[in-house]
This record gives sequence, structure tokens and C-alpha cells, in this order.
Amino acid sequence: MYTELDQLYNMDIIRTNFNQEKLLHELLTSSLVDSTTITIPKNRYFDTITDTQEYIYYLEHGIAHLSYENKSLAVLINQQFIGLGTVLDFQEKTFDIQAYTDCELLMFDRKQVMELLFSMQEGMLYLYLYEKDLQKALLEKIDLLYQKGSVRLLKTFQTLCHTCGDISKDGHWVSIPRCFTIKRIADMTNLSPRSVSDFSEELIDKKIIKKEAGQFIIHIKNIE
Repeated sequence: MYTELDQLYNMDIIRTNFNQEKLLHELLTSSLVDSTTITIPKNRYFDTITDTQEYIYYLEHGIAHLSYENKSLAVLINQQFIGLGTVLDFQEKTFDIQAYTDCELLMFDRKQVMELLFSMQEGMLYLYLYEKDLQKALLEKIDLLYQKGSVRLLKTFQTLCHTCGDISKDGHWVSIPRCFTIKRIADMTNLSPRSVSDFSEELIDKKIIKKEAGQFIIHIKNIE
């Protein structure tokens, strides 16, 4: 089905008209779909608070982490859907989501979302774009894992700076949130905590990064 959509639609048009912001608007204004706001405390797994098999989430505020069979898949940042792919490909829970910070979520019933998308003439394009972006992220993750350890770590730092870093007042440094501990970065990079520490020291010696009170900080000229 998605192959046919590739042939019928221009990708730029799809990204403009069927992105996650547009889908959120459709869900919040539809009489077919109910929404509930919940908060997941930091360090808790979503399925200890709610049923991740029956609901789709929109992360309004916070940072979370998605893993599959204890393998890191993605860091989830503000303003994105989580679990949207289960609308069509529903099966027993195979992924885990952990809140790295307090996470404020909008929660939608999976079946109601499915009903709304099926009622729309081009509703499937929302899922198509979501799956496209997810596939791209997974391919980038695979490519990252083929890199040398030090390169892998630096690229991970750079990605975190782009997605959730805080720029210093002088504009020269970008701080990675404190929730990204050595252990969590090790999980993300498929390195051991010892390797992350050793490679970090190398980057510190080269003045590419610095570390203050357990927080990684990168000079802006080293962020691609």
C-alpha cells in the first residue's frame, strides 16, 4: 500500500499537509476521539502508569526513551506522537518507553484514532509519513552503530544538542540535559559505560566537549 502512495503523492506535499502537528489538530477537534492528559514521573516506565497497548500518546513536554527488547531505538522529545504505528500493526507490546524527565502526555484511545483515520479520505497519509520518518530514524541508528566508538559518541552528543540542548548565554556552548547519564548514553550508543567515560575523556582533552557536575557540554563549533 505504501509503495502505491510513493507513486501517487509528492513527499513535500505530504509533509506540509499530513504532519504530526496537523494530525494532533484533527484528533483534538474530532468528536470521534477523546483525549486525556496524564503525567509520567521521571524514571518511570509508561506501562506502569497506563496501558501502552491500548493507547497512542502525544508527548507535549518532556524527554522519554524508546527501546525494543532492551535495545535503544530512539530518544523522544517534545511534540511528537508515540506508538502511532500500532494503529494498523497492533500486536502484543514489544517496546518499552521510559520517562527520562517528567513527561506530560495527551493520551488517545487507539481504536478511536483508527476510526477517525479510516473516516478521512486521505487519513492513511498521516500513518504513511509517521512510518517513513520512523524508518529513516532506524536507518540512521543502524548507520551510527557501524561507526567507531568515539565517532559514535560524538555524533550522539551532536544529535542530542540539536534535539534538546540548551545554548549558553554567550552562545558558545550547548548543554545536554542532565537526564542523559553515562549509563543511558552507553545504552544509546551500544557502548559500555567504561567506553563512554574513556571516549568522553578523549573529547575533553581535545576541547571538543567539557563536563560539569555530571553534565556534558559541547562547544557550538563542534556541532554539525
